[in-house]
Amino acid sequence: MGQIFDIAIDMATVSDPGNASIGIIGFESPNKKNVPSTNTTSDGYQQIGGVPYTFEIGQYEITASQYVAFLNAVDPTGSNPTQPWTGVKLYENRFSPVVNPYQGQIINIRNANDGEHYVLADEDWNNKPMMWNTMFQYLYFINSLTNGNIVAENNVTEKSPEGFSVELSKKYVRFSDDYRTGAYELNDSNYALATRQNMSGFFLPSEDEWVKATYYAGSETDNGTPYYYYPTSTNSVPQPLLSAAWLIEQGVRPDAAEFAANVDQNGNVINNRLQESILKNQGYVNYNKQIYWQPDYSKPNLNKANVTDVGGSASPSPWLTYDQGGNLVEWTDTSTSPLQQIGSENLEEVPVYFKVHGGIANAPDYQLWLTATGTSNPYGQVLGSMYQYNGARVSYIPDADNTELPDQATPSAIADPLTGLGVVTRVDSLNTFDTFYTTNNADATDALKSDDDYIFMAASFRELSKNDQDAIAYYSLMDQQNQTHYYTSDQDEVQRLIIMSGYSGGDLAFYALAPGEGSTDFIRYYNSSTGAYGFSAAAGDEQFFTSRGYSIDGIGWSI
Repeated sequence: MGQIFDIAIDMATVSDPGNASIGIIGFESPNKKNVPSTNTTSDGYQQIGGVPYTFEIGQYEITASQYVAFLNAVDPTGSNPTQPWTGVKLYENRFSPVVNPYQGQIINIRNANDGEHYVLADEDWNNKPMMWNTMFQYLYFINSLTNGNIVAENNVTEKSPEGFSVELSKKYVRFSDDYRTGAYELNDSNYALATRQNMSGFFLPSEDEWVKATYYAGSETDNGTPYYYYPTSTNSVPQPLLSAAWLIEQGVRPDAAEFAANVDQNGNVINNRLQESILKNQGYVNYNKQIYWQPDYSKPNLNKANVTDVGGSASPSPWLTYDQGGNLVEWTDTSTSPLQQIGSENLEEVPVYFKVHGGIANAPDYQLWLTATGTSNPYGQVLGSMYQYNGARVSYIPDADNTELPDQATPSAIADPLTGLGVVTRVDSLNTFDTFYTTNNADATDALKSDDDYIFMAASFRELSKNDQDAIAYYSLMDQQNQTHYYTSDQDEVQRLIIMSGYSGGDLAFYALAPGEGSTDFIRYYNSSTGAYGFSAAAGDEQFFTSRGYSIDGIGWSI
């Protein structure tokens, strides 16, 4: 059977240690004045890109499926505690497709088996980069890798666009549930947030590591320096990727737009529509707000440019890394001072900010420049529009004592994340105390947007397959007088309530077990004064409902 792994990470070795850094004027258009061919150290020029050691860096950004595996590994019960000192949670409601219908990638199912509480919201997110994370969440991810084990490694050599050989490594890694210390000390306020604690292992890239992997060509390019201006092994502005929805917005006929687009409706790049001449001379990047797509449960929103599949653009850096321009801006662990300018904020009063690089899907080409040296705080950028487009990739410094590993391993139970098909979400009304359960994310989102003051109560459970011999169909009705939902498996009761008692609906809601037949019971509460019902498996809800005139009225269903 071999060793068990949780995730596989594709790494590229960045060699030529001791390379010269490059002097740049930050956020000025790259040209021979702002990026001079001589490595000037005069005032006004920032030195970046010099790295005195060989290191490895992720070919791709950390994906949503990799972050799901991390969550299930370190929080198998789904309790999602607030982390000490940093005050963040590893999972936040903005990751949910109900709260965030356009870009919510992960669901936390309250009632699930250990190790299965976190699932992808949709299979379309599987190979997309993880969005919306803070830097601290990525640091916890890195610590879990550091304290875990590389159980296997598969090595190959491929050619750089520059013609030299690049060593590539697929590392099969088992997470550790020890994630508060490791590469970074996140459990002690005496440490400076993201100071590397180790000499080798996994890290967030430093600014210099990130810049070298992205722009350093190893020999002089046609701009007179060994650094490219753009992250696609070119000194020319890359070509933006295109989606049909954006083209239609520009007035292109739908049939022509579908034909011209090089990103499909699921956010994946259509590689055979990428032109060889552009790949060679410019490269493709997801930037300039031209990619609009959402999973089926959400309509495209033309104010929310979205990410594409990692590596889909087929436009590598000299070291065979992908998407270091566009898609998401990426964290480094290089610290800097807080922003001190009009419009900047430091709401959390953190002592340092950190360098970020790479551009985002809804920004113009200036964020792709070699000279684009941005700054952000570890809780998420306050100044600017980066917040939803936070991304990261890992770097790795080999240990001198590294031993030879097998080249393959066996996936663990969490290595292939489940998706959110058949997940039943609960939203509650603060006005009517309605408990609304639905498998339809759009219906839950509509309730949150309504005037009835609904709040998100998290995904509640995964419904049974209708083919399960023990599965029972439950139907949803709305009490028009109380504006509360009622659930029953009795179709005769459905018809009777609609005809005689002022209920509407009666559509199939979900499949579950008969009352008392599962490990978790959803208690039915009834208010005899108003006729309203509520349903909940949460122990704390008994006090909530009974203190408001409800009594326990049996079991609604079980799972």
